[in-house]
Amino acid sequence: MNIVVVGCGFGGVEVVRTLRKEAKELDITMIDRKPQFDYQPAYPELLSGKVTPEEISCDLKKFATKIGAGFIHAEVVNIDFKAKKVKLKANAEDEGRDIPYDFLVIAIGAEQTFFGIPGAEKLSHTVNTLNDTIATKNALDKLDHSKESSIAVIGAGLTGVEVAGELVDYFKDRGALARIYLVELMPRILPALPKENVAIYVSKFLSDSGVEILTETAVQEVSEGEITFKDGRKLPYDIIIWTAGIKPNSLLEILAVPKVKGWLKVDFYLRVEGMDDVFAVGDTVYFEREGVRAGQNVEEAEGQGRVAAVNIVRTIKGEKLKRYRPKNTIQNPRALISLGDGKAVVYFGGMVFRVFAYRLKKFVEHRYMKRF
Repeated sequence: MNIVVVGCGFGGVEVVRTLRKEAKELDITMIDRKPQFDYQPAYPELLSGKVTPEEISCDLKKFATKIGAGFIHAEVVNIDFKAKKVKLKANAEDEGRDIPYDFLVIAIGAEQTFFGIPGAEKLSHTVNTLNDTIATKNALDKLDHSKESSIAVIGAGLTGVEVAGELVDYFKDRGALARIYLVELMPRILPALPKENVAIYVSKFLSDSGVEILTETAVQEVSEGEITFKDGRKLPYDIIIWTAGIKPNSLLEILAVPKVKGWLKVDFYLRVEGMDDVFAVGDTVYFEREGVRAGQNVEEAEGQGRVAAVNIVRTIKGEKLKRYRPKNTIQNPRALISLGDGKAVVYFGGMVFRVFAYRLKKFVEHRYMKRF
């Protein structure tokens, strides 16, 4: 029985780990277009130098070997659900091939979106992948630190807030001057968190650190050295870091699967709707149960990964499947947010906790990476 897992982020890795615990005899094949797993929540701290790429990444082939799975470093270009084959793109190592499966797990994640804003994708840096983040750090290092720099962070969600905090530390550590702008379309930062208390605290912390927060501010166009907002204002910049929004993985555009607003639709057992042998987990998934929608975050990706793996084994054994129950939801989210300067906040149950929050964040990071 061959299980193929496409995408080896948090969700995909958790599927594989749980499958191996539940059934030693299964053949498991992992496929990813990257050769390494990256601890994505730590990307902002790459900018300030608090972590290195080596500390937050690991070789997927070594991990696969350790748990008795196979690993293929390749890009998936299509999936033939009738023939039960995953089609790989040709690369330097092979001419492209089909990988057969008995059960398939789609865990391909999401991608950065620029909302079609002219110039945004071409002229912005991001922290969406490890390579993107390294490129952003290199751009910061190339600035003339004898002059005041202007850095615009577009999008004040969790990632944007963390990036702004790390930028403060980056320039402080170098004794350099910078005007750091955090730009948000909505009336307040952290708009995905329903309670205002955390936004109020984080806004004050960042403002006191020198970050200029621009809310209710929409980007209309990005040109060389200047951002134009929809209200006519213009903002000169040296570097733009885009953290505003995600979109479904581009692979989903060519797959004949049920979708909701472009996201992959799954049933209560995390099977792609209408399929008994294809499961999906993580940011690529649209999961809703009794009016509650799963968030697109690490906690949900891991939780879905565990349940999907259990349900694959139960399907093989002819046992009753387990319904997935989301925990970190759109309606009731929770988050661990780094703010720079060795500070963080925990948002849980609508309340904000600050004591030991940064230590907790680093503990979670180190504990997770130990498994590799």
